[in-house]
Amino acid sequence: MRKHLTLFFILIISHLNAQYNETIRTARPGQAIGPFTVGKNILQFQQGIEYDNNNIEQTSHTYVTSHVVRFGISELIELSAMLDYKSDKNSVNDTLVSTSGLSNLLVGFRVHLSNQKGIRPATCFQMRLRMPDISKTYGTRYVAPIIVFVANWRLPKSTTLTTNWILLYGGNNAIPTGRYVINFSFPVYKKLSSFVENYGQYRDKTFETRFDCGFAWLLNNNFQFDVSTGYGKNSVADYFISGGISWRLNLNKIKTPIQN
Repeated sequence: MRKHLTLFFILIISHLNAQYNETIRTARPGQAIGPFTVGKNILQFQQGIEYDNNNIEQTSHTYVTSHVVRFGISELIELSAMLDYKSDKNSVNDTLVSTSGLSNLLVGFRVHLSNQKGIRPATCFQMRLRMPDISKTYGTRYVAPIIVFVANWRLPKSTTLTTNWILLYGGNNAIPTGRYVINFSFPVYKKLSSFVENYGQYRDKTFETRFDCGFAWLLNNNFQFDVSTGYGKNSVADYFISGGISWRLNLNKIKTPIQN
């Protein structure tokens, strides 16, 4: 039985292409993640800053800096970590209250499952665990999983359609949140690309949806700038503005010096 399973997985992997790409592939900008890993021995960094106005009609401002590190342990599997720092300013009874601290620490992995074949999409599975008690302000009580299934289609004229289907837990109770992302990406001019997205969530019989869009500029094969903005009107109207960079190191090309 073990031999049969081993042979089965070898056959699957042999039909999958290497994940390393000539140009960097990153989850920035936007909410969606793609179906590919970074590739074996590739160390990738994704960093950004975001401003959120959580209630346009009131004073409610949030700044978040985000740092993601991804490393490919094989062509099809990567490990990753994410760290967020948040600063909030809210108006409470005509008094401005400020809070700040670490808001997210996640560790996890991504596995590329299949390449696109006809109408069958390229797929991947990602899971990260949110660590508890990371700060007094934003810490949670329990380890909380965030599970993502990705389906991606390459379309004509270098366009792509990506969907994410997400199940996450907040870390303070056993009530999950279901989320989705639908992303359409397309080239604009030479190394400039763009995207439009619809994303939303369902929790406690409440559904919310938002839209965003943005641009990415590929400075070179290993370095990318991005900017994006989004808007939603659910119980209240809100919007965000975000910018960031993504870059990578190919450790396969770093040679160990010969010791005399």
